[in-house]
Amino acid sequence: MLVVGLAAWSGWQAYAVARSLDDAVDHATTLRAALAAPDARGDEDLDASAVAAVELEALRSASDDAAARTSGATWSLLTHLPWIGDDAHGVRTTSRVLDDIARDGLEPLVEVSDRVKEMLPHRGGVDLAAVDDLAEPVAAAQAVFADADATLRAEDDSDFTDRLADRFAEFRGQVAEADRAMTATSTAMSLLPGMLGADGPRTTLLVFQNNAEIRATGGLPGAVMSLHAEDGALSIGRQVAGSSLGRTSEPVLPLTPAERDQYGDILGTYFVDANMTPDVPRAADLMRARWEAAFPDERLDAVLLIDTVTLGYVLQENGPVTVDGVTLTGDNVVDELLHGTYLRLPDPADQDDFFADVAAKAFAHFVDGAGDGPGTVRALARAVAERRAFVHSFHDEEQAALAGSPVAGELVADPDVAAPQVTVTMNDTTGAKMSYFLRYDVDVRATYCTDGVQGFSAKARLWSAAPADAADLPAYVTGANGRGYVDAGSQLVTVRVMGPAGGRIKGMTVASKPTEARRTHQAGRPVAELYVLLEPGQKVDLAWTMRGGPGQDGDAALWVTPSVEQGSDAGTVAAVCR
Repeated sequence: MLVVGLAAWSGWQAYAVARSLDDAVDHATTLRAALAAPDARGDEDLDASAVAAVELEALRSASDDAAARTSGATWSLLTHLPWIGDDAHGVRTTSRVLDDIARDGLEPLVEVSDRVKEMLPHRGGVDLAAVDDLAEPVAAAQAVFADADATLRAEDDSDFTDRLADRFAEFRGQVAEADRAMTATSTAMSLLPGMLGADGPRTTLLVFQNNAEIRATGGLPGAVMSLHAEDGALSIGRQVAGSSLGRTSEPVLPLTPAERDQYGDILGTYFVDANMTPDVPRAADLMRARWEAAFPDERLDAVLLIDTVTLGYVLQENGPVTVDGVTLTGDNVVDELLHGTYLRLPDPADQDDFFADVAAKAFAHFVDGAGDGPGTVRALARAVAERRAFVHSFHDEEQAALAGSPVAGELVADPDVAAPQVTVTMNDTTGAKMSYFLRYDVDVRATYCTDGVQGFSAKARLWSAAPADAADLPAYVTGANGRGYVDAGSQLVTVRVMGPAGGRIKGMTVASKPTEARRTHQAGRPVAELYVLLEPGQKVDLAWTMRGGPGQDGDAALWVTPSVEQGSDAGTVAAVCR
């Protein structure tokens, strides 16, 4: 009878815990939406902070119940029973982590959720006191998410039942994502005061990348401006077109043999080619050297890279800007800047002037505080996640804090890391603006794990969305003005696949046929390089396999050059090692 009673009690407790966890997840999802989008719930009588407070209280009630039911001696007994012990332990860990997050991780964020706008630009600057005031609760929340991520990573889920294993993996992934986001936010808030001139004037080079002529980090450096910051006040300094910096007779910095082998001297002789390398710190060094050689009166403290799609995300949240009678919105800015302008203004000098005006107007629009705070944060966070926005500081302590974050854009060269990195880059070799019509998908999956070495299977499809009569487009677009290397209307793309540090790239095929890609190395990583020629409407399929280095048994980071389309193939490749 005692055994039957214990079984019945255990069954009821398991049911009650599952119900509480389901309720907690539902409330956490609604809370996240309320914090990200103030109108997510649609309650006209409650503002965003009130909605978040209601959902947080419900989440805490549900998580408290689950934690309480799994913390007693009887549940501990269940963790030692055969067949169900591992699952019971996993449920208890999940309950405790969720309760910690609800109590100590989310509450500080909810308390300051209605103050996000205070740390964004307004009336030409940023209130540094507000940034300092908000940094403490954000750092406190970040510490909780970091502990939660570490606890979940330490949990052995290899013997969980399939259903629990799937839900646990999903929860662990969500917490890991939240931890990365909170770490990035906390780091940014700790660095903002210094980078905005709290300790003295700062100068940052803002580079707008033009995705119509694709580069590894996003696009050709088009409109470029120096930004001056002092005590949070922001102003525009010098503005030039990237192309106006021309070509130097020798590289502005010594190039490594690997760089010369892959990119030739143009990586260091042309400002607009400095970001053919996906290594943002290196590209920033090259850009700074060229800028300071051209303008010795401006010493740079940092470089900020953003692309046209990022501008679209910001305009979606902050509203349109009008330049020379053209109204640019989040919906049309990519088409207008990356294609329409070339049709409307045939003279490249007029194009450069228009782009410069757009950059200045968009910057002024942003620093004057248009739009809502959460929306702007959401837009910038999306751009960083899609590898469309990067920051490099030339102050060692600041760069050390940025290191390892997505916004730093570093190539992982250490073969001893557990999380390998796979990088797929695109560089225009047409010498034109045909990348506006370039489309591609990249998919990488882990397929096996042997003695701590992971194998990967990868494929990519490139195609041209150019119309059949693309040859009739203006010569500046097609490259038929003497700068291009292919027939008008076609485009030539250099694709480089960089495998994990210490790993290897194996067989590569084009259209299912084996091909001999050019093999080289960069920063200790294997590189396979090939040229893809695309006629209007043509599709080309690539495939290859890779393996990581010994001990690289964690999830892999996939970095892919962003295109003119919203979204990105960049993300995380789930590990298969257990």
